Amino acid sequence: MKDICPHNDCTGCALCAFVCPKACITMRPGALGHMYPHIDASGCIDCGACVRACPFAVSSGFVASAVSSVSSGSAASSSFAASIRSVPSAVPGTAFAAWAKDSGEYLSSASGGAASVLSRLILSDGGVVYGSTAGSDGSGRFGIRHIRVDSEDDLWRLKGSKYVHSSITGVLSQLRDDVRGGRPVLFTGMPCQAVAVRKMFPDEPENLLIVDLVCHGVPSEAFFLEYVRKNLKISLSSVSSVTFRDGDEFRMTVKGEDGKVLYTHRPLSGLRIEDLYYNLFMDGFTYRDSCYRCPYAGMKRVSDMTIGDFWGLDKSVPAPGHGVSLILPVTDKGKRFAGRLAAMMTLVSRPVGEAAAGNDQLRSPRHRSIRIRLFRRLEKIFGPSVYYVLVFDLMLRRRLKYKKKFAAPKNNLRP
Repeated sequence: MKDICPHNDCTGCALCAFVCPKACITMRPGALGHMYPHIDASGCIDCGACVRACPFAVSSGFVASAVSSVSSGSAASSSFAASIRSVPSAVPGTAFAAWAKDSGEYLSSASGGAASVLSRLILSDGGVVYGSTAGSDGSGRFGIRHIRVDSEDDLWRLKGSKYVHSSITGVLSQLRDDVRGGRPVLFTGMPCQAVAVRKMFPDEPENLLIVDLVCHGVPSEAFFLEYVRKNLKISLSSVSSVTFRDGDEFRMTVKGEDGKVLYTHRPLSGLRIEDLYYNLFMDGFTYRDSCYRCPYAGMKRVSDMTIGDFWGLDKSVPAPGHGVSLILPVTDKGKRFAGRLAAMMTLVSRPVGEAAAGNDQLRSPRHRSIRIRLFRRLEKIFGPSVYYVLVFDLMLRRRLKYKKKFAAPKNNLRP
């Protein structure tokens, strides 16, 4: 097997490596540190398992060319092609603005606390939760990755937004075993990761609840860690946690083992001067190639439920000021769990169109602009700070706008 799916469509889910019976697929860094599968041709037996698992080998129409690389004329090839199954999607019929009733739960969450409350529901059913964490692993390595949680005492590790690509590679075998064992399982991740999990379980087991996040695109873990090490001059061995939100404020804070703040910055204002990594993320300069053509950046959802921030919520809704969750139930299973959330969250039914109007990523993926294209060429030579050169006119325009807005009014009264 030479290729699994088109390079620009690969989401880095690593499901291909997980299903390979010969373990001849490894994930290696490409542009901006994003991970892509590499096939060791000497170990590959052309069984087609990787293509059969890959969501984008199906959706991109890449299957035909991949299948042709499998032993031509064999019965296995035809049966393999016939077994390809697309992942179903649906448009949610309703939307909810939601926030946790418990004040502690609410104030410790990035928005309204939907992910945290869902996790508690699953754990109360005797289940397990899979989600993203930004912290140190057992060996002392700091990183952003998915972990397995089976106790409420550890739920704090999943709190907060992580504007970095979280690897699910390390939990796929545990996830498979938990689902097959019949325990209630919650998996929360990006839409492309949700699709990978659905591909793992085509029979859609009732004990598995898949929740995807409204995703704006992802920088790589490698790019983020390099930024912390080189730009912020912080040793990764001294980092214990990173947060990207402080209530409604977008602010990155890096802390050490003793809770000491190693780095933070002023909340983002739109001036593009507060933090380079955050500005690159907000302007979409460091996403995967697949993010700019993501088929899941729209109202057709591929999970049981979609959650995120409810941007654009009508002011008539008496919501608290710390943030509000958006909940979009998709499947019947998702609707049932939305109903259960009402015991622990305030749910206000809202039009689906209102949710889409307030969030670009529920309408279309980020446009790969000329500035973004230039950055991805120049960054290889000049480093990420070349961003400031590419957006200097935008920074100047914004500064002038702020200066005019907050200028002191002239006093025309004569003494």
